[in-house]
Amino acid sequence: MRKARSTVALEDVELGEPDPVFKTRGGSGTRGAPLNGQAEQGNGAAGPSSSKADRAERVDRATERAAERAAERAERAERHRVQEVEAMEGVALTGGAAASSSSSPGALPKYRSNSQDLIMGAIYKYTLWILAVGPWKVVKGCSWVLNRWQRFVYPLSYALFYAGDAMDRTMPTVRAVIVWFWNTTSLALHFVDVILIFGVINILSNNGNGWVGLVMGLLYFESHYLMAVIMYMENDRPLDCPVYTGLDLLNFFRRQLDVLFFDIQLGASVLHSNIMIEGMTQMMLQGYEEARVCLHMIMNSLPAAIILGVLYDAIYALKDQFSNIINNKAKINLIYAAFVFAILNVVDKFIRMSLADPWLHPLNEDGYPLLYMRSNAARLPRAMVLDFVFRCNVQLAESEDKLTLRPLYDKYVVNVRGKPKQLADGHKMYLLRKALRTFNKGTVRFNRAEQLARKVDQHILRDQVLQETRTVRALDASNIRPGMHLSRMLEEVLAETNGFDLLSLADNRLDDDGVAHVVEGLRHNVYGLKIRDLDLSNNDVAIKGAEAVATYIMQFKCIENLNLNNNINLGAVGIKAIASVLNEDSVLVSLDLSFCDVGAEGAAALGAMLKGNKGLRRLMLASSRLGTSGVDSICKGIAKNTILRELDLSKSGCDDKGAAHLAVALQQNNTLERLHVGNNRITDVGAKALADALQANTGLHFVDLSGCPMDKSWKKLLHNIMKGQGGGAMAGMTGGGLGGGRGGFDGL
Repeated sequence: MRKARSTVALEDVELGEPDPVFKTRGGSGTRGAPLNGQAEQGNGAAGPSSSKADRAERVDRATERAAERAAERAERAERHRVQEVEAMEGVALTGGAAASSSSSPGALPKYRSNSQDLIMGAIYKYTLWILAVGPWKVVKGCSWVLNRWQRFVYPLSYALFYAGDAMDRTMPTVRAVIVWFWNTTSLALHFVDVILIFGVINILSNNGNGWVGLVMGLLYFESHYLMAVIMYMENDRPLDCPVYTGLDLLNFFRRQLDVLFFDIQLGASVLHSNIMIEGMTQMMLQGYEEARVCLHMIMNSLPAAIILGVLYDAIYALKDQFSNIINNKAKINLIYAAFVFAILNVVDKFIRMSLADPWLHPLNEDGYPLLYMRSNAARLPRAMVLDFVFRCNVQLAESEDKLTLRPLYDKYVVNVRGKPKQLADGHKMYLLRKALRTFNKGTVRFNRAEQLARKVDQHILRDQVLQETRTVRALDASNIRPGMHLSRMLEEVLAETNGFDLLSLADNRLDDDGVAHVVEGLRHNVYGLKIRDLDLSNNDVAIKGAEAVATYIMQFKCIENLNLNNNINLGAVGIKAIASVLNEDSVLVSLDLSFCDVGAEGAAALGAMLKGNKGLRRLMLASSRLGTSGVDSICKGIAKNTILRELDLSKSGCDDKGAAHLAVALQQNNTLERLHVGNNRITDVGAKALADALQANTGLHFVDLSGCPMDKSWKKLLHNIMKGQGGGAMAGMTGGGLGGGRGGFDGL
């Protein structure tokens, strides 16, 4: 052991400066002499003996040097590890030379691009920039200009929109037939216009105006080309990806083929019906049909009308041309026919582009809504709407007339850039409104026009018709992933519907303004809709939303169950607004304010309300941070209340003082039946006060004191008291709750 200690000391001193104390017999400065005195005698050393202080100092210096060297070694090891991490890609391998050659077994060496890869990447990048990215920026700029154009025609477009909406409420089948006829005519007009323009290009080429035909042909090609650019950039190109590969180029060419086949399908739909187009759900959701024909109008029909009008003076010669045709003096001139169809196509497409949808276009903040390139700016196909209505009917039959939206919305997902994209707010509200108009019929007129339209719908459109429809009695719109505009749309939907009295908007994180909009829709309902159960739990209701709910309660006096659970921003002001309208209200039966940060000030308002309320039977204040003063305020209200049957003060900050206040209230109140005060700081002192009060109370049937830090003997005593002081045998025990002749006690 002594030999080992000397070895360590020698190693430490060897790397330091020469120490004059350690000298050999010859007086040389050789280091490494033993530090132990007995070892010096054994080796015949003749140097002077060292004192204990000198030896301690040398040991300290050696220890410091050893620590410094250890730190240096650790630093070198860390630098080496960082270099290995930078040089390795941590992907596990099953074996091979790459794994064996690495100092970190099972790791894949980091890929380093060679010169060939860099050259090919640059070629792909600049090729796609020229073919796709650059034209895409031009399309966005063009769309931005068109968006500004749409703002000039808002009055006309809104008038058309609301006229169609009113027809959808009163004569939905008539509107469906009109829209179908317009869409089919528009597609046919587009198809005929394309054929005529190709004929004009041939005529111009033979008449020496080949450059004009070439320009028109290039414009036609460009419209198709830009459509493929839109489809590639919207669906295939990843966002903010700096790497370009041959696969990107292949996808772009594949989109060119998609546009070609789209023209073939377009012609088939015109010759047959709109069924083929309606069946292309994803493409219609993305709005490619609208974008296609609108791009063609901008890039082809409009320039063609201008060119033909200028070259052939078609505007002034049109009257004579038609007069000659009518008088059988001339045949139809292909140039003038192409000019007329180009004008009609331009007018039709400009009207379609000018139709502003208040739920889709103004709310689309992408900056280019008119070409319908985004999925939240596209109209829904009729086939999809009918499919949604059929699914709703099946769900209503299985769930006793309760409509739950979340599983229905999850059925429709759009694939954007390889990722699933849910329906936008506008889509969700369109589908909901259509379902409510179908099942909760308001003012549908079954006149002769509607009957004739249904025959057309049955024999031409061949839509399936619901033989038996049910009525929506409860609407569950909880957790439907709302966006920032859903509340305004939902306000309009709720303002025009009827038939149901249960509304759940839980788990939507609606903000204060959103909740206010929803309640305003209920207040201004044209049918006087009265909601009995309103669930606004797990939202962000604050002062404005609470005041709106309070106004609705005071105005209609119809809500029996109000759930505001987990609205942490409600605060004392919001609680006061709710409590102020409950003083004289006799309809509200249940109020849940758990997890709402009621506080002492809000509890004071609730306590004052309880003194005069004649209808509330259930009040939930769990985890509401009442504190001792808040519990005292609630207890003062309970002492004078004869209606309340259940009170939940679990995890509310109630301590022994609060238990004493509760005991005083229980001695005066014999109508409360269920009391929850679990997970509070009630000790044996509070338990004693409650035990004394329970002996005098004859109405309480259930008490929950689980999680309170009191002795088991007190819990047993309270249990015996709740058994009715031997007034009956124990009936059962479930989950810690004991029932007897008088009631139950939960806390053992």
